[in-house]
Amino acid sequence: MTLLISASAHADMEDAIRAVQEGRNADALYEFHQYSQHGNPVADYWIATMYLQGRGVEKSVKEAMKWLHRAAKQDYAPAMVILGNLHLEGKTGKVNVKLARGWFDKAAKLNDPYAMMRMGEMYISGIGMRANPTIGIRYVRQAAKLGSLQGKHILGMAYLQGIGVKTDRQKAEFWLKSAAEQGFQPSIEALKSMQK
Repeated sequence: MTLLISASAHADMEDAIRAVQEGRNADALYEFHQYSQHGNPVADYWIATMYLQGRGVEKSVKEAMKWLHRAAKQDYAPAMVILGNLHLEGKTGKVNVKLARGWFDKAAKLNDPYAMMRMGEMYISGIGMRANPTIGIRYVRQAAKLGSLQGKHILGMAYLQGIGVKTDRQKAEFWLKSAAEQGFQPSIEALKSMQK
C-alpha cells in the first residue's frame, strides 16, 4: 500500500512540474503547496523557484529564500546550491561569500556535483579566500567522478595546464575524452587542439 501511495505521489509531483513547464502556474503552485504541507523538500524547492522567476506569484527573493531554507533544512542539496548562488551573486541584498561557501560546502557533502564545482571554482580562483588550486581540483575531481561533464572538462584542462595537479597529458586526454564522448563541446574542441 505504501508503495502505491508513494508512486502516486511521485506521479502527481511530476504533474505539478509539468504544469510549471506548461505555464499552468496556479495549478502547479496549488499542488506544490499540498506536498509542502507534508514535508516534501522538492515541493518547497519548486515553490522557491516560482518566486525567483515570478511564475504565478510576485517575484520575491525574500519569499524564495524562505522556501529554500525549508528545503535545505531537509538536506535537499539543490536548494542549498540556489541559496549559495543567491548569496554569491548578491541577490540577497549584498554579496556574502562566507554564506555562499557554507551552502555549497553542505551541498557538496551531500554529493551534489554542481556544488562541488562551485567549491572548486572558489578555491581555484580564490573567491573570498586565498586561492588554493590543489583543493579546488579535489572538488572538481569529485564532481567529475560523479559524472559532471563540466567537471571532467575542467579536470582534463587542469592536467593539461598543470593547475592544482602535475601536468599529465595522458590523464588530461582521459578526462577530456570522457566528456567529449558525451557530446561536451568544449572537450571536443580541446581534444582537437591537442592533436594539432
